[in-house]
Amino acid sequence: MKTDRREASAGGSVVWRGAAILGGAALLSKLIGTLQKIPLQNLAGDQVFGLYSAVYSLAVMWMTLASAGVPIAVSALVAEREAAGDSAGARRVLRSSLALLSGSGLAAFAILFLGADAFARWMGVSEAADAIRASSLALLFAPMTAALRGYSQGRLRMVGPAASQLAEQTARVAFMLIALLWAIERAWSPGATAAAVHGGLAVGGAAGLAAIAAWLLRERRRASGEGGKPGKSGGGKRSGGNSEYGEARLALLRRIAAVALPIAASSVVAPLFGLIDAFTLPRLLQSAGATAGEAMASFGEYNRGIALLQLIVMAAGAAGGALVPAMTAARTRGDRTGEREQAAFALRLGWLFGAAAAIGLAILARPINVMLFADDRGTAAMALLAFAALGGTLQAVYASLLQGLGDLRSPALNLAVAVLLKAALNALLAPSLGIGGAALAALAAYGAAALLNALALRRRLPPRAVAAGAGTAGAAAAGSPARGAWRLALALAAMAAAAGLLAALLEGLTRGLAPRAAALLTALPSIAAGAAAFAAALVAGGAVAPREWRALPGCGAGSRVDRLLLRLRAGRYEDLNP
Repeated sequence: MKTDRREASAGGSVVWRGAAILGGAALLSKLIGTLQKIPLQNLAGDQVFGLYSAVYSLAVMWMTLASAGVPIAVSALVAEREAAGDSAGARRVLRSSLALLSGSGLAAFAILFLGADAFARWMGVSEAADAIRASSLALLFAPMTAALRGYSQGRLRMVGPAASQLAEQTARVAFMLIALLWAIERAWSPGATAAAVHGGLAVGGAAGLAAIAAWLLRERRRASGEGGKPGKSGGGKRSGGNSEYGEARLALLRRIAAVALPIAASSVVAPLFGLIDAFTLPRLLQSAGATAGEAMASFGEYNRGIALLQLIVMAAGAAGGALVPAMTAARTRGDRTGEREQAAFALRLGWLFGAAAAIGLAILARPINVMLFADDRGTAAMALLAFAALGGTLQAVYASLLQGLGDLRSPALNLAVAVLLKAALNALLAPSLGIGGAALAALAAYGAAALLNALALRRRLPPRAVAAGAGTAGAAAAGSPARGAWRLALALAAMAAAAGLLAALLEGLTRGLAPRAAALLTALPSIAAGAAAFAAALVAGGAVAPREWRALPGCGAGSRVDRLLLRLRAGRYEDLNP
């Protein structure tokens, strides 16, 4: 029995370590992909940035359609066979998935490549056609990479998929920068420059495929060197279409599709936000009198704020996703109290992080815009999109909680409703308000998604757990959600005052400097001051308790930070979470 427990514990640690590696790599690769938009806009300008953003949304949609859900399906089926000691069966899953995804990838590539002119016309920007063709080349690599990553994950080998993700993103960004500099030096047109930059998708896809293939080959050679022999296929001989082998392969394809299709349907919803903007906003701006070039430049200015919004929502989604395993474990044990505690904690973090990010970015929108993108065009839209960050953060956290409770359907459906709302509000607001109208549409759409997810969570958990998160500050223990909400409001007011006043002072002191240098010297200290004021107000007001801050690195009981925070708290409020 002790041996079994030790083996189970060791197996669990392997899973958690692998999940941490893969999750960290995914987060880092997404961060690289988001931040690369800043030098792209800086060097190429808003028109190329707008073209790139529009085509990228389309390419991501097709890559999602071609391969989403397959890594999870393959990893599940491979893990099932590996657990039964059927290595040959696991390899048969890989071969079947490679065949399936090679077909879907080729079909998606053909549609996107051959239909590039039609897609560009539907966007209202004919010069996007070459960029669409360049982006379609990635579909020759990405689906097969997804199958190989799923196979490796099913065998609990996470380093290979993690290395593949990082190799893909690094190669993509490196090629993008080289191609961008080449195009700028030769004064290429915006359409040609966007096409050159989009070649990075194919280069990154090839690099990711090469990295995971090399990893698996090395693993196979290592196993052979240690005396392991690849197993033979357990099926019948491949003699005809009705053979045992053929039936097994058809059954495998059906099982892979049965798992992958629902996940793909859910995954495809998130990229629809960007796709809706790409196919509606340039046309709507042109209908209001802008030329195609002006409309795409405005779309680029709008995407400045979208890049920051995505960064905030991505961080919130990663934090919420980290709680899914704990909630799943609590649900499996039948531990309703544990589920409620995890939900309350996640919601508190969502409200704290989302509200602080929204207000801070709105107040500092102008210096941040100039610091990152060289001028202040699109600042009003960025400030509006900052408030959408709260809705985006909450919908991501609520979605993670629903997934932890086993509800995979509601988040996708709710986000689909929000996408339809975004399209309708774009059509209503953008012709008269421009990109500001599109930003208001995003604010309403993310808010609607958050509200719908909250209602879905309310049906699965007692309202008191949701109130504990919405009221922050341990409202469940205090029995007063309103009291916790006021503490958050006071902390936000302290943050806004500190950041706003310091920004106004620094803008006056740096007026004689170059605009970008002045913005840098204004934005960074103001962000730091606002964050410090917010944290201090949360602790002093009792919104964060010792048990919570001691869970953070470097803040353990007795540490210098712990002693400082205890003095700041000063016993003025009762400890809601002893």
